[in-house]
Amino acid sequence: MEFTRTVYKSAALGDTPAYSRKVGSMQRPKNRQEARLQDLIVSAKQLNIHVRMEKLLREAGYRAHSGRCRFKGQELIVIDRDLPLGDQIEFLTSELAGRRAEANSDSAVPTAEQASSN
Repeated sequence: MEFTRTVYKSAALGDTPAYSRKVGSMQRPKNRQEARLQDLIVSAKQLNIHVRMEKLLREAGYRAHSGRCRFKGQELIVIDRDLPLGDQIEFLTSELAGRRAEANSDSAVPTAEQASSN
């Protein structure tokens, strides 16, 4: 008997199913750090940034890190779920602060039309 197994299945952007079941629709956090992480994830969603908690695989020769990228035009932050909770919070906080700083600097720079009208 032969089994075929799909290793990767393309899906729409969203939370990792296992993480969604774990967190649910914002269940009551067990401690203050979990509550802080959930608040940061909500803040990211308000900025139209998807946050995914993934087990980042490591192999000989390289080490995967949490990070931010664009995937199919959507901003995505991937966080290594094996990191300590404090490190996850610190990483997400710095990424959101960087994103807000980028947004503020983009709005502070006048467009060519605004510059020529002065």
